[in-house]
Amino acid sequence: MKIFDLKSLPRQKYLLYMAFLTAFAVTVYALESFVPKPLPFMKLGLSNVVILALIFTGNIRSAFIVAIAKTLLGGLISGMLFSPTTLLSFGGTLLAFIFMLIFIKFPLDFSIIGISIIGAVGHNFGQIILVRYILIKENSIFYLTPILILMGIVTGIITGYIAKMFVDKKD
Repeated sequence: MKIFDLKSLPRQKYLLYMAFLTAFAVTVYALESFVPKPLPFMKLGLSNVVILALIFTGNIRSAFIVAIAKTLLGGLISGMLFSPTTLLSFGGTLLAFIFMLIFIKFPLDFSIIGISIIGAVGHNFGQIILVRYILIKENSIFYLTPILILMGIVTGIITGYIAKMFVDKKD
């Protein structure tokens, strides 16, 4: 059985796998805070490998649960649960998730790396829109958009490639 073949599992085993995948995503999320950032607000998003692999293997509901849990538990572990940081992460996660769902169903047959790029750029858009309407009420914040698109492409390629290795792995 592949690690992302969750639909055929009995409930107890499914919950065990979900706990493992969520713990893995949260651990990577926490460890990623120690990785140097190109800009103070930028992260690679490596914890999204799990979510991307779940979406790409058709485990949409499980991916959504892990995405929400990762964001909330990551905020709790970092001590930022009730901060704008977690709110921005949550908003970015939701928009990225919606974008990935839309484009995975798109008839152009995007690869996992393409879906990852779409998710990363969507996450950045979600965050910048929230920053504009909650924190910095100036349109000048949108001058960061080209940088955020470029960073989304780069991080999306990295995350997508890693997720592809997990999804393509044979038992």
